[in-house]
Amino acid sequence: MRTRCIATKDNNATIQQQNKPWLACRKRRITLLVSASMLFGMFISQPALYAADKLSGSGTPSLEKVNAPQTAAINVQGISMGMSEKQLIERLGQPARKDLSEYGFQWYIYNQDYKQYVQVGVRNHEVVALYTNAKGSYGSIGFGATKQEVAAAFGTSLSSIKKGNTIYHYRDNGGKYSLHKVGNAYATVFYDMNQRGTVTAVQFISEEVELSFKGYFGTPSEQLRTSFEQQVFDLANAVRVRNGEKPLQWNDKIAGTARKHSGDMGRRNFFDHNNPDGKSPFDRIKADGIVYKSAGENIAAGQTSAIFVHENWMNSKGHRANILGGFSSIGVGVFFGGPSKVYYTQNFFTPQS
Repeated sequence: MRTRCIATKDNNATIQQQNKPWLACRKRRITLLVSASMLFGMFISQPALYAADKLSGSGTPSLEKVNAPQTAAINVQGISMGMSEKQLIERLGQPARKDLSEYGFQWYIYNQDYKQYVQVGVRNHEVVALYTNAKGSYGSIGFGATKQEVAAAFGTSLSSIKKGNTIYHYRDNGGKYSLHKVGNAYATVFYDMNQRGTVTAVQFISEEVELSFKGYFGTPSEQLRTSFEQQVFDLANAVRVRNGEKPLQWNDKIAGTARKHSGDMGRRNFFDHNNPDGKSPFDRIKADGIVYKSAGENIAAGQTSAIFVHENWMNSKGHRANILGGFSSIGVGVFFGGPSKVYYTQNFFTPQS
């Protein structure tokens, strides 16, 4: 699972500055294309399902003993696991939209106030999942909590989950995530390594839903593609608002640019900002008739959901800079297929005034 970012480019830069981008950055405080070693040196591994081991024979495998407090509270903006859909609507109102998840349940998206952004998973009229990156309390822990506080509330982190006769192994991606069994749910806690490794977001999935989900990825569909694209957009805006930035505006034209690049990477089996024809993101953006003052791109491959790709990007300096940067518009394109199973592209720009 991979991610890459490309630095922003100011369309007003002179030819000389484009040929010496490092000089332009120093003198004008703009970011241009940098050397390949600087630009593409960051790779981030997906911490979710890492490998699956099939079990044979009748013996029970030896699994780590986990200290998992059964009384830890799970509550996000007054919503708890197992709550009825009716109770959810009474508490938060109607969602802005309903998205398909990789698990097959519906995410109820509450993006009306990005400061209080929350996704609530509903299946059979019951709350089975929660995600938020908003400031505040998530029950027994809250935004900004330390890893020690998470361990005290949720117990020892897991490195594997047994589903039927298969053990799914997890990794923490350098301490950027931790997985916990909390009552009848699994909690994935996301940490912001730019803020001393404190909690930046949390996702809860019911035990029943998690254990029934086999494999690594959801079933590809147009509905899932659209859901991932819209969630990547909302997640970027939620974290921008949380950091005091204005939300980005969705742009259909540049979303098409992003979608074509994701598809190109999957179909032609490459992972790069420049395609095999030598076209850069800026070439592609211009070819689609977009006149920009500044533009940028993030790409990723292999992450199992919009949530995981967003949290990966936010723990990479270059990707984070693009997401929190001074752009005004964004488009997101997702493609299912190819060796990495799923490809993501974020394109950002500010129109030429």
